[in-house]
Amino acid sequence: MAAAGGLPQAVIQSRERLTQGRLKLRAQHDTGSPGLQVCVRLADLVDSIVLDLYQAAADHVGLDQADGQIAIVAHGGYGRRDVAPYSDVDLMLLHSKGASKSAAQLAKHLSQWIVDAGCVLGFSLRTPAQACKLAWQDATVFSSLAESRLLTGSIELFSGYMHGLRQGAKRRSRKIIHAVQSARREERRKFGETVFLLEPNIKRSRGGLRDIQLMRWVGFAKYGECDLEKLSQLGHLTPEEYQVLRKGFQYLLRLRNQMHFEAGKPQDQLDRSLQMGLAEWSGFTGEDGILPVEQFMQQYFEHTSEISYSSTHFVKNAKSPTQLTHSIGLPVQRDYRVGFRTVWATRSGLERLKRDPAAVLELMSISSRHGKPIEHQTWREIRSAMRDRKITEIDPVTIERFLELMSQSGKLAEQLRRLHELRVLEQVVPAMAHAHCLLQFNQYHKYTVDAHSIRAVECVTELEHDKSLLGVMYRKLPSRTILHLALLIHDLGKGFPEDHSEVGRRIAAETADRLRLSAQDKETLMFLVHRHLLLAHTAFRFDLSDNEAAVKFAAVVGSSERLQLLLLLTYADLASVGPGVVNQWKIDLLLQLHYQTDAHFRDDKPGEGFHAEIASRQAAILRLRPQQVDEQWWQDRVTALPIGYLMRTDASLAATEVGNLQQLKEKPSIAWGRYIEAQRAVEYTIATRQSGRPIGTFHRITGALSSQGMQIIAADIHTQPDQIAWDRFLVVDEEFEGAPPPSRIESVCQKINEALDPENLKPPVFPRKWGQKVKTAEEELNIQPTQVRFDNSTSDKQTIITLFAYDRRGLLYAVSRVLFDMQLILHSAKISTHLDQVVDVFYVTDMDGGKITESTRLYMIRQRLLQAAQSAG
Repeated sequence: MAAAGGLPQAVIQSRERLTQGRLKLRAQHDTGSPGLQVCVRLADLVDSIVLDLYQAAADHVGLDQADGQIAIVAHGGYGRRDVAPYSDVDLMLLHSKGASKSAAQLAKHLSQWIVDAGCVLGFSLRTPAQACKLAWQDATVFSSLAESRLLTGSIELFSGYMHGLRQGAKRRSRKIIHAVQSARREERRKFGETVFLLEPNIKRSRGGLRDIQLMRWVGFAKYGECDLEKLSQLGHLTPEEYQVLRKGFQYLLRLRNQMHFEAGKPQDQLDRSLQMGLAEWSGFTGEDGILPVEQFMQQYFEHTSEISYSSTHFVKNAKSPTQLTHSIGLPVQRDYRVGFRTVWATRSGLERLKRDPAAVLELMSISSRHGKPIEHQTWREIRSAMRDRKITEIDPVTIERFLELMSQSGKLAEQLRRLHELRVLEQVVPAMAHAHCLLQFNQYHKYTVDAHSIRAVECVTELEHDKSLLGVMYRKLPSRTILHLALLIHDLGKGFPEDHSEVGRRIAAETADRLRLSAQDKETLMFLVHRHLLLAHTAFRFDLSDNEAAVKFAAVVGSSERLQLLLLLTYADLASVGPGVVNQWKIDLLLQLHYQTDAHFRDDKPGEGFHAEIASRQAAILRLRPQQVDEQWWQDRVTALPIGYLMRTDASLAATEVGNLQQLKEKPSIAWGRYIEAQRAVEYTIATRQSGRPIGTFHRITGALSSQGMQIIAADIHTQPDQIAWDRFLVVDEEFEGAPPPSRIESVCQKINEALDPENLKPPVFPRKWGQKVKTAEEELNIQPTQVRFDNSTSDKQTIITLFAYDRRGLLYAVSRVLFDMQLILHSAKISTHLDQVVDVFYVTDMDGGKITESTRLYMIRQRLLQAAQSAG
């Protein structure tokens, strides 16, 4: 019977039952009910609603339910009964060919009423043949139908459908497994290829719920069974693996339930604000040097890494033909065997592997040499033994084999990851145990400490085949062992109350003693770890046209050899932070500082070395002087070009840009831009004549760029003769995927010139993206507070102001406008963006050209800058 509003009474009652049922389940969840228990009860609730609505719809269309031609089938997450509080409900109305018309009538009402009851419904109407045909064509359809469960209707129809699906999947198992795995691989590419991504998707990132589901789907295709417990009983999972997966599955389900209940909607992305809330909900309180959220995420990564490992192994086994027995294999080193597909240990060899890290390193070497993985059971037993093994002194054989490994480039990172998974790496370098799955709760790093450290080793070894100057330097190193070792341990001091570089220095000393390194190698290792931030700090924050910065830097580094190692380490550290962190602009700054510093360590004869290189580049530009340009004017401008610009700019391009300055004889400002493919960014160059009262050139340019939707990722300014300001900005144009059209660049240049008109007093208006909130929970996190620092000792003439803040649209405009309003003269600026964080460095003086030293004024500047940074965007 229909209610007054037009909806059947059954629908209204179902909607109320669903609402009340979720409230009861939330209460059960809050009392600590296991995740799977809550999911199953929710599935039972939805079952009862679907069955009631099915009955009402069948009565409404006059369907004879006894004719055996229709079945209602749950599938996907709803089918396996681990549906989350606000997940979709996937339902299929299965029918015989002869029931197409009545099934369509039933489907129309049933699907609409389920939606009206408050469910997010995925609905399909298919015959068994249609369902199976779609499953063979589409991996997503197959993976959902593999989880089919009969709710009501013809048992015979459903049984026939499942028999056809199961047998057909087994016949096509290789093709289906490949398709399902490819779909999963693409999903991971979008949501996180590594287990240790710092903002993972609990369902779709590597090691998440989807990896457990992948095992179910592959199990169904290969063995006709998707239940993990039954797969374990059939011998396709070890009892230990099943227990690990069961524990991880329960953990993730309970976590996901909490995320859904708190959001009141589907929520699978573990962003930073959610992590903080879940850490408190989980009862973590933190300890010295480790935040509660870092403890929580460490636990999360422990579970997901186990899931990822088990899932990868299970799929690999399912894809392989029947394994040859261990009796067939080539003997190697007495205790090991190399088979057709894997490497394994004999019984006596396995006992040695379980107690001796040197034996594991030997087996790893054999595995690498023959290009075959270690057999799974051997791997599992080593891992289990090493997790429980007490860390003790290591013998000379272990040291020799480990240092031999660290001296290599090919597959070094892969070997280190495998040793880390086996928990053998911490037997050799004990500090790795503390860093295992350790979160770095900031927006700068995208991976855990251990994952970042091994990725850093990988980044530097990739230079082996790189044609750049960094690649040349790496290949010419007489020994790479200390560099690789420094990268492996450079961040292991994190997670302690003390500064991680200071802790790292002690870890480096302990590691050197443990590996019995020479006194010189120990000193170099300690230096690289202790000072691993120094080169980037100097290059990105100081005015390199002032040679004083290079002199002070050289005094700390001490030698050309250390400088080269520090350069390679700095590059690899930056490159391993996350995608897009290192770009050619930053590499050029690092190289510039390297060149300038290296000149202090070499006894260059006249005409040789760094200074000769600069003179040579200047001469190349001088030779390109246009005939109509005055020779003295040209020479003055070329000799005033910054060293960094000379080092990274082709002579012909530099000559063109210097020639553009001629236009300032008739115009107050000029702007031009060019797309740089290697950096996927546009470089805008702006030149202005500085005459009369200051107009705030820098903040006007930044305002114009930001108002046009540009993300400023780097900026550099310097002054040419005759008070000409020459500013360069590297920006990402968010309106275009690749190179913006010339008309776009021209339009932006026009907006910049309009902003530089002294009569233009209109403030810029920054665009807001569709759906953008005024302030997100992410922005309200205060883990890394905005900081303003003053430095009156580095420069003899200027005060250096450094701003650390999270990036927001219009941030650079806001802070540079404050400098102008506070009557500070901006002489130089270094702007650098690292993912979502910025480090802005400004060299300023007062209106009389002096430093800002008065404490009250410094306080006022700091307060105004903090206010501007927090209110920007």
